[in-house]
Amino acid sequence: MTKQQDLFDERYRKVVKRHRQLSRGYVNKLGKNGVIVHHPIRHTREAFSFMTLLLPFSILFVLKAAIVTILGEDGYRQQVDLLREGGFVEQMGAVFMQIDPITDPLAKLLSTIIG
Repeated sequence: MTKQQDLFDERYRKVVKRHRQLSRGYVNKLGKNGVIVHHPIRHTREAFSFMTLLLPFSILFVLKAAIVTILGEDGYRQQVDLLREGGFVEQMGAVFMQIDPITDPLAKLLSTIIG
């Protein structure tokens, strides 16, 4: 009896999932066998959310602020200057690693927290 119930639950979940997808909008397409098939419209917000961008960038800014706090601003600027003297990849890293308006207040906040 439990196997039949599991199969039913699985089919039910698939139907509910399909219903949710189609409730956001769908397009009718004619299949190869002549049957009209409903395909859900892909929304960009489903495939690409704001949080998927925000989380990695915020982690990078916090890590960069922690490095600035540990090395100090002068030591950090010296390291970035060393990167600027290197090859192309190192120069690109120096552009991304320079102190920006987000990193500076975060470093000051971390320095007050760390002491």
